[in-house]
Amino acid sequence: MEATPRSPPALMEELVEEILLRFPPSEPASLVRAALVCKRWACLISGPAFRRRFRELHRAPPMLGLLCNGLGDPYYGGADWCSFVPTAAFRPAPQAEHSSWRAVDSRHGRVLLRHREVFKDGGLVVWDPITDEKRKLPILPRHTSTWNAAVLCSPGAGACDHLDCHRGPFLVILVSSHTEEIFIYTYSSSADMWSGPISTPHPDPDGDCIHPLMPNALVGNALYFGFLTKTRALNHRGRWALTATEGGGLGFVTIHESKLCVWSRKAGLEVDDGWIRNRAIDLKMLLSDDAILMSPSVVGSVDGVGVIFLRSNGVIYTIDLKTNKVKKACEGRAIMSVVPYMSFYTPGGSSA
Repeated sequence: MEATPRSPPALMEELVEEILLRFPPSEPASLVRAALVCKRWACLISGPAFRRRFRELHRAPPMLGLLCNGLGDPYYGGADWCSFVPTAAFRPAPQAEHSSWRAVDSRHGRVLLRHREVFKDGGLVVWDPITDEKRKLPILPRHTSTWNAAVLCSPGAGACDHLDCHRGPFLVILVSSHTEEIFIYTYSSSADMWSGPISTPHPDPDGDCIHPLMPNALVGNALYFGFLTKTRALNHRGRWALTATEGGGLGFVTIHESKLCVWSRKAGLEVDDGWIRNRAIDLKMLLSDDAILMSPSVVGSVDGVGVIFLRSNGVIYTIDLKTNKVKKACEGRAIMSVVPYMSFYTPGGSSA
């Protein structure tokens, strides 16, 4: 009599968890598929203990998508728009273009959106793409002229590891430039109000204003914003992007004579006392001839990761500064800037 094949023994619970924890965070669909295997695995993956261990193991959240800001055609009355372009197997809910909106900033699992009627009620919104939760901010102070802003978690009195802070309180820091002064406003989600302005003298009263499209950089506990002006440190008025370097310092990237130039602040000096060019990457070796001829420009960066976004001939490229690897992220001739969305995602509608 032929023996019936024996089923393989079931994996121990702790071994299942250890295996699932090592799934790559940049491929959230793999965890979704694992959660469909059985109810036991679904409960494990969607539980808070697993999510916490998953984030602690991988530390750096993956890039789930790009928020692409585009310009409408004024001849046809088109409005500016913002569209979420997935870079992983994740789709926000709802999968719709945000007409008349622009992504200003994204950090710690949140996105700061501004409406073209920014000085009306609901002109600024903080959005969670995973849960689709939106928080309308109070009306902005009226005497802001040119400005930029950042969103980040509000850890309160203690430090935050940013692994599970997206449901907690947050801050929005808004910097506005005027002829002779810079004003700083802070919105607290706990108080649901803007603070009174803190003013400081303009660093260059004869120069221009704060750059509304340039991404800010968070270096340690300090936020940096870019200005459209000449300074002692930099003498460059083209498109460039501030970024936090992998070593935890302040840097910026720009393009000069078909080269992607990477700069960092000299150690121990103030921000405008000196910069050093670390690298000059020849884009002719990385991009096609058509892309080079169309004068590529820097349109975004990922803090502390070493990824830069370039736009050329209607295509958005990512360049990994560690490997010089180039990828085509998306395309659209009207895209003017991109804001990366970085977050963990596991089944159950939770992120970090």
